[in-house]
Amino acid sequence: MSFPEHYGINFTKTLHQKAEGPTLPENNQCSDYFVVVTGAGKGLGVYIALAYARAGAKGICISSRTQSDLDSLEKQLKEVNPKLEILSEICDTTKADVVKALAEKVKQKWGGRLDVAIANAGVISKYLHDTDPKTGEKTNRRLPKGIIEDDDFQRVIDINLLGSYYVAKYFTPLLIASENPSTVRSYIVLTSLASQVTESSFVPTAYNIAKLANNRMVEHMAQDHKAEGLLAFAVHPGAVLTPQTQNHSTQKGDAWDTLMTEDVGLCGGWLTWLTKERREWLSGRYLSVTWDVDELEAKKGDIVEDDKLKFRMAI
Repeated sequence: MSFPEHYGINFTKTLHQKAEGPTLPENNQCSDYFVVVTGAGKGLGVYIALAYARAGAKGICISSRTQSDLDSLEKQLKEVNPKLEILSEICDTTKADVVKALAEKVKQKWGGRLDVAIANAGVISKYLHDTDPKTGEKTNRRLPKGIIEDDDFQRVIDINLLGSYYVAKYFTPLLIASENPSTVRSYIVLTSLASQVTESSFVPTAYNIAKLANNRMVEHMAQDHKAEGLLAFAVHPGAVLTPQTQNHSTQKGDAWDTLMTEDVGLCGGWLTWLTKERREWLSGRYLSVTWDVDELEAKKGDIVEDDKLKFRMAI
């Protein structure tokens, strides 16, 4: 499946499918960092947390709705760095009071120090089955197409949009607090290339809308809290096989058959590069972990001068 140029897939000529060189966590040491990763129990969240552990973070808060997932990840993190300070908490990010309580625990745990808050929790609409008119048997597992079929709309909006908003609302005060000694003060939400796609049989409407809103929210945050030192980024993690995407059809000829190409560890490595230092020139923008970071840095002048990687209406 081909995408139009304005989707930005080829914003850098060189694209990557795995962390390497400057995006390897070991090359982005952040020994005094404290990091929050929501939705850390499965998929990308696990590998983002592990990447920061490999990069030498001092403390990581991991949250999920499933205790067994947190227990498993905590064990893996300790294997990477036995001295790592871990705050492991059950958290449903769709509940404002729960996220607020998590932020307070982070503040108490590390005395107000916070470097990076990553809103990772996300879901896609539940799959549907077509029905054979003759036998009544369920056939052709597929994503819902259009507004009418997507009965999972509310859940997807609640987790992908409201959840990331609550993480922003309650962790931004920690990031921008005058007593916070951090220099990077970064909020990251995982968005998606899907935020630009309008074919709902490929990407359900609720997911598209939520991710598009994530992009705009980051633009607001970067502008509204710039004077207070906040950096905000919307990051596409690549097309990765995770528990959320493993049921997408990848049969020969299907839309997804050539797309699930990125390694699940690429995103975490790329984020350690992004937050290794203050990158104000990328704040408030849509970014993709497949982009070559050296080529991206070479485009810094053009990005800032033309205010690229933001969302506008074509007229």
